[in-house]
Amino acid sequence: MVRKILAGVFGFAVAVGIAGGILEWVWSRYVPPEIVGGSVSCGGDSMEQAAALWFEDYAGSLEGWTVPYDYRISSWQIYSIQRLDDLETPYVQVDFMFSLASTGFQVPEDLTLIQEGSGSSYMGQMVLNLEKTEENVWTVTECMSPVEYQIQTPQFQEEAREPQTDHYKLNTAEPMTYYIEDETLYVTYDGGETLKVVPNAYEAVCQETNGTYDELLEDGSYVVSPEFTGFIGYNGNGTVLIYSTDEGETWQESRIASAGFKASSFLSRTENRCYAGFAVDRSLGNDYYGMYVTEDFRTWTQVTLPETVWTNLDMMFWSGDSTGFLAKGTSFLKTTDGGVSWQELTVPVAEGVEEALGFYPFDTVERMYQEDGILYLEVGQGADGDYARDGKLVKALFQSGDGVNFTFVEEILDDTPELAG
Repeated sequence: MVRKILAGVFGFAVAVGIAGGILEWVWSRYVPPEIVGGSVSCGGDSMEQAAALWFEDYAGSLEGWTVPYDYRISSWQIYSIQRLDDLETPYVQVDFMFSLASTGFQVPEDLTLIQEGSGSSYMGQMVLNLEKTEENVWTVTECMSPVEYQIQTPQFQEEAREPQTDHYKLNTAEPMTYYIEDETLYVTYDGGETLKVVPNAYEAVCQETNGTYDELLEDGSYVVSPEFTGFIGYNGNGTVLIYSTDEGETWQESRIASAGFKASSFLSRTENRCYAGFAVDRSLGNDYYGMYVTEDFRTWTQVTLPETVWTNLDMMFWSGDSTGFLAKGTSFLKTTDGGVSWQELTVPVAEGVEEALGFYPFDTVERMYQEDGILYLEVGQGADGDYARDGKLVKALFQSGDGVNFTFVEEILDDTPELAG
């Protein structure tokens, strides 16, 4: 009896080994489906219908046991298909969702997908051109992101033909950490008395998608300290972190993601981690954000963003390795587990302001920072602000010891430097 049991166990193990070997062989021969060049049979002249049928075939080719786990999806859904007629040639935009079959990240990396919530669902967008190559056969001839499409539109090109770069004065009377002059980015650790060049950074850090340059870096988009200095940059290879750990004596570059473009960007350095948030795509006037974290500056992992701040993010700040804050308008969130879950916070209100002015102007969380263990929160007026003093917009400054309860400190003025003559 024992021999029969052992023989059965041995036979099962052999069968499993053979099946595993076959599976490994099948996976080793797997070739991910190409988007450009893919075709589908579809009667009529509707590019939208052809795109829907092609996407069904494409998504289907990512399902099933023959697909390696790094590429396999368990389900998919098309949210919308929209025809785009801004160029001479018509295109269609496909907004979709993929649910991954495992924690493999090759599909999100290849298609620049953004995680939705904390599960396996990822959102994506692609702009396609399909042409009839023969009767009832449509072939994908181009595939790009919505932002790449928008760059080609006449409206965008018209804006690009009117480049204007504002230059700002060096003012050592005010605290400063960086300075830009003659297409060179400098950092300073002594308030501007000494400037150190950040090599080959101006283009990556300052260039806008329309070809102009923005030399006013947003608070929270960079970090300058003796222990760590970093700037988020964008180039042909995607999004990178340009950083130094020796007060600007030497500089290194770490590739964060294959996508990304200059919009509002966010960078935080904690004790053991570095967090970066930036726009990875744009559609219908909205910027779609991704957030990434690293511990070694070699490997970056995507952090889950709540749906409420997935687009047009106003603020991101991490006060500790696992404690972070996000804001979009009046939506103010906190996590204490590295982004696995998020808690809704109440945007604090400055007492007495509404009574004095007859209205309450502060409605947009703009910035957070930490000094001596105390968290500070700046709440501004958003795009429609009109409460000013001495020609500068006014903000409300709050402070907190626990990152949940904030108390009003004072009103502060916008500290944008003066333009150079």
